Amino acid sequence: MHRIILSFILSLATPTFAALEYSKIEYPGCPENAYCQKNTGEVRRQWLEGLDEFNRDKISEIKFNEDLQKNSGVPVAGWAMEEAGVLPRIMMWDSPCKQHKQEASKFYISDLFRKNLKDSELKEFTSIYYPRAVALDKNKKVYSMVVPRGDFPTFMDNGYLHYLKEDDGKYYGFLINREGDIRVTKPQLVKELPKEVVCLKEQVDLFLREAPSPTFYQGYHCRDIWDKSSKTYKPMLFGWSCN
Repeated sequence: MHRIILSFILSLATPTFAALEYSKIEYPGCPENAYCQKNTGEVRRQWLEGLDEFNRDKISEIKFNEDLQKNSGVPVAGWAMEEAGVLPRIMMWDSPCKQHKQEASKFYISDLFRKNLKDSELKEFTSIYYPRAVALDKNKKVYSMVVPRGDFPTFMDNGYLHYLKEDDGKYYGFLINREGDIRVTKPQLVKELPKEVVCLKEQVDLFLREAPSPTFYQGYHCRDIWDKSSKTYKPMLFGWSCN
């Protein structure tokens, strides 16, 4: 009897994967139609308040990024397996991609608050997957790096890819480098826009080797990304899932 009671208590205290359905309750701060825990909504509310202050120049870029590193970090788009729903500071939605809806390998699209995207730390999150772009180093050798899901960078500078992001009507620049360091800055644009290019075989081979499964992506694109530092275009490969 004592074991039965203990099991019942633990079942109430421990989140289960079925809790994803109940987390569709729209807690304050949670995005619409997301699987989002109550405390995650509070984290997102604080992030949006800080972003608003940053955009209105009430806080400097250095101070804003210091605060993000001290607290919960920045929401970064990726994919998640169902069991990731018990992780703190994660928001999940049903994936629109047909190949992600298979019961044996179901994936959700997700936003997870992160302070960095370093490979050494991401290895601990086996239920989370971030896409990897494939680029060329200065010796023309291919390498891959973690990038946010669903976006192309507008340009690169000093080793950082620059993304134009939006959250709840607030725009900002999201920066990430090869090592997985991330920062937030004001939105920036350059006149040299990304251009479609033909992918190199070496890029495609590495991309396919590192994909979660042969059917995870529906394809890939290659873009020439302007490097402000070297004043040259550099080719990068990005996966395409379905949206």
